Amino acid sequence: MKSTTAALLISASREFLGYYARLLKSEDFEIIKARGYHDWSEKRHLFQFDVCLIDNEDGEFDFETFFDYISRYNPHAVVLNFGHEPAAPPSGHNYLYCGAGRQISAASFIRNLSEGFRRARARTELAAMLIHDIRSPLHSMLAYIELLLNHNAGPLSDSQKNYLEKTMLLGDQTLKMLEDINEVYKSEQHVFSVDKAPFPISRSVDQALLNVWAKADQKHITIRKEIQDGLPDILGDVFQVQRVFMNLIGNAVKYCRDNSLVIIRARQKSDRMAEVLVTDNGGGIPEEDLEKIFKKSFRVKQHEQQHSGYGLGLYICKLIVKAHGGVISAENNPQGGVSFIFTLPLNNGK
Repeated sequence: MKSTTAALLISASREFLGYYARLLKSEDFEIIKARGYHDWSEKRHLFQFDVCLIDNEDGEFDFETFFDYISRYNPHAVVLNFGHEPAAPPSGHNYLYCGAGRQISAASFIRNLSEGFRRARARTELAAMLIHDIRSPLHSMLAYIELLLNHNAGPLSDSQKNYLEKTMLLGDQTLKMLEDINEVYKSEQHVFSVDKAPFPISRSVDQALLNVWAKADQKHITIRKEIQDGLPDILGDVFQVQRVFMNLIGNAVKYCRDNSLVIIRARQKSDRMAEVLVTDNGGGIPEEDLEKIFKKSFRVKQHEQQHSGYGLGLYICKLIVKAHGGVISAENNPQGGVSFIFTLPLNNGK
């Protein structure tokens, strides 16, 4: 996580860049300058910023492309427009119209803006430390329980073993929740990233199956792979894609009845993208919830089964797929159950 607050200045005017750079530097902002829209658009993949000042004096700035970018990579950035108002002012963003040719005074505005970012950074740094500090003793606790289960401290009665196994399961679930929270935290601090390299999609599927086969076997659930012959390699992060499969297949196994069938399909959708489906024949998801299940704060209520419902796992899947340039959705199957559908980029040289 970056330790300073970054300000992006977009202007063709040296006077504008110099004036606001001095103001922001006085409050310890890291300054990033772009000489006009074209300079920013050609290098936007390099820019990570918290606040952006746009000099739209000529009225030519492409706000639509700009806000599409920050929606993906800088969703919490504050944007100030010093120029002509766009025809369709953006909604759902931290956007402020400051008027053409207007200069705001530094004293109050910059000081308040800087203080707001300092407080937000302090809160997120505290969250990161708490996550780390909780994980460490939890790992140690699970290690001690495992030693007891392995009879390192002497034999256990059946009841003692049963209690320890349940405690181990709850500890594992708590650790997974902490890992999910940590991924959400990193994504919101703009440090969630993927390490892309070519790999066959079957590699991620097979690794994910190693983590869920025991639970599937207990419920006599059949998992079938249907991967298109000759499907080009995926260009992505093999570990992160594996996490998507672990979440989706794990949910299918969790919510399906005994003796169910889970199918994993992968095919080439276009020259650049592969389409993947994880389909089950369980109880499905209420239609009104299908658009909401990938939100961070949403949980589907499970009335028929004693489960806590879909939690952060689907939100993490969305983060990973989105970081690869893909999309993910869910739909109920006519024959019952639900299909999760997502796309990933292909490594086919196109």
